[in-house]
Amino acid sequence: MSNRLKNETSPYLLQHASNPVDWYPWGAEALEKARAEDKPIFLSIGYSACHWCHVMAHESFENEEIAKIMNEKFVNIKVDREERPDVDALYMKALVELTGHGGWPLSMFLTPDQKPYLGGTYFPPFAKYNRPGFAEVLQQAHDSFTGDKDQLEARTQNILQKISQQNRAGKASGVPNDQLIQGAVDTLSGRFDEDFGGFGTGMKFPEPMHYTLLLRHWAQTGDCLTMLDKSLTAMAEGGLFDQLGGGFHRYSTDRKWLVPHFEKMLYDNGLLAKLFLDMFQATKQDIYQDTVKETFSWLLREMTSSEGAFYASQDADSEGKEGTWYTWELKEILNLLGPKHAKVFARAYGMIPRGHLDGRNVLHISERIEKLVELENIPIFEADHILKKGKETLFEARDKRPRPDRDEKIITAWNGLMITALAHGSSVLDDSSYLESASRCADFIWSKQWQSGKLLRVYKDGQSKINGCLDDYAYFLEGLIAIYEAGLDSRWIVRARELADAMIAEFWDEGDGGFFLSGRSGEPLISSLKNPADEALPSANAVAAQALLKLGRLTDEESYVRKTEETLRAFQAMIESSPVGFTGLLVAASALDLPPVEVVFVGPRDHASFGEMQKVLHSDYRPNKIVLWKEDESTGELLPLVQGKTAEKGEPAVYLCQNTTCHAPVQTGTALSKLLERPQEIRLNIFDEDKKNAQILVEEQANFMGVMGNIFQQIGIQKPPTSRGGGEQ
Repeated sequence: MSNRLKNETSPYLLQHASNPVDWYPWGAEALEKARAEDKPIFLSIGYSACHWCHVMAHESFENEEIAKIMNEKFVNIKVDREERPDVDALYMKALVELTGHGGWPLSMFLTPDQKPYLGGTYFPPFAKYNRPGFAEVLQQAHDSFTGDKDQLEARTQNILQKISQQNRAGKASGVPNDQLIQGAVDTLSGRFDEDFGGFGTGMKFPEPMHYTLLLRHWAQTGDCLTMLDKSLTAMAEGGLFDQLGGGFHRYSTDRKWLVPHFEKMLYDNGLLAKLFLDMFQATKQDIYQDTVKETFSWLLREMTSSEGAFYASQDADSEGKEGTWYTWELKEILNLLGPKHAKVFARAYGMIPRGHLDGRNVLHISERIEKLVELENIPIFEADHILKKGKETLFEARDKRPRPDRDEKIITAWNGLMITALAHGSSVLDDSSYLESASRCADFIWSKQWQSGKLLRVYKDGQSKINGCLDDYAYFLEGLIAIYEAGLDSRWIVRARELADAMIAEFWDEGDGGFFLSGRSGEPLISSLKNPADEALPSANAVAAQALLKLGRLTDEESYVRKTEETLRAFQAMIESSPVGFTGLLVAASALDLPPVEVVFVGPRDHASFGEMQKVLHSDYRPNKIVLWKEDESTGELLPLVQGKTAEKGEPAVYLCQNTTCHAPVQTGTALSKLLERPQEIRLNIFDEDKKNAQILVEEQANFMGVMGNIFQQIGIQKPPTSRGGGEQ
């Protein structure tokens, strides 16, 4: 048995291709059938890594009796929310208006002209969990459609009117941006969990947009760094981070960042890698760069296609249960490592006999190594060996387990986020391999997804399809700019300008300002949305505003900067009503209000001092800098800021302008370091674990050599010389 979904490429849709339900993908065929037969539409939206989507599919969509009701009374449409975020956003807003809450699976009933009139999320097949049964809901939806038509029309119009009003910002009061930012910071400070980091006292989401704003605020004021450090350290050391294989899970189900929802999303990892790189620049703490390196290792090992692009997600479930791939029974550790090593490893990673989830343990850093050696009364080099060897052994054992499913869709927007992180990582971590990965991915997207001046959203099984949404354009634009600033190859700016112009033509609202989520060239939906607030992903309007501002400053193109200003004005009243809901737009406002640090390189790239100056430039957190290179005399046409700047005697140099003041060119990293304004003082009691461990190891070796020296003397052997460096002994 199969239905029309058998011809789709989405793993989520293919999961339903053998249902007895006569599913259609979203498109003209299904919508025309509903109109022609005057049948209501049942719209089901989910995604492949969604646990309750799987449950509802098994309980209801594989049920012959329920499928019979669905096929007789409805036109049934299945949508992958990752393929069609515009459709998902529209009907999710409708659901929130209807019920006060949202979530997936999204189960919505529409009139034949696509107007929503009844909805919910997960429904069991028959009443339980204090929810009505799906068979009962289907009957109610059919009765509502065939009943009083005037009442139905009034209901749908009311919902659409409320959705439409969300695009209208109202009249702004003109509150200055710095006050709005301070308001958001104050709200976040009030929600901050002093004990465990993060915001609130229930489930914890990573929320990288909030922390990005807080980090920018610290760069200006010196405030908030402790809040950032506690939260991000808790994420990196907790179960939210995969301590064996790297990469972040979706969110924490508890206050302590211990037990996550185990799916891994590409977008979370792109956003968090970029945030952790920024935090490493700000604090110089090794935990932040180490976390990014492990995340990139996971990405390149498990999430990269043969063409160099990045897959969408890894499922939470394996062997029929959530988290089995990632969790451990204590007896497994004992069998794999032996009693002594298992004891040390279990203590370090917080393992307990009863486990944290269904008798199984989520690895998290429970004891840092300096405390561990004290508790276990062992030398630090032995503890370090036990932990490293233990992680290798467990990783190899885990690799033999049945793997979670992987969604191998290549989504343009999410790839854009990871391109940005990799490009930034190549500069911050001084590793050109990350730039190579970012460039390879961007070349793939450009060759496959940029067609006839339009960007497509999804690539799968050799097919590029679905018109790009605003987030595809905005996130990919940000990625192209990041690659340019990391590698200084001007072809990326050429592409960025093409993409920016297409984004403005396709999505810009000429009437009220801001960008619509859906483009002009796609099929029209019943309502156009803009979604300026951040959700699981940063607002595409916010990222578009940030990217256009940077591109405008790089190219000296004032029209791009004006679009940033107009976007912020369009949503000013909304931001004033609740600043903390719009941290992405506030980041754009912060960037707009501050003069950029302009850095222009001239001269040969292959010269040693060129690399030294790049390293100095990227060693500290300077979020408002723009970086350019005068490749040759023609570069000035594309990047006017490089005009008139020359290299003396063929030596590379940097022209620096900061705080609206320009300096004479410098030719060494040391000279550039002296010119650059110092970032905020780091007011943290920073514990650098690697340095501390190295210090302890030196002390232990010195003690060992001292003891051995005494033994040698007692048996008449001269104590061996100790190297003192510089060839002197």
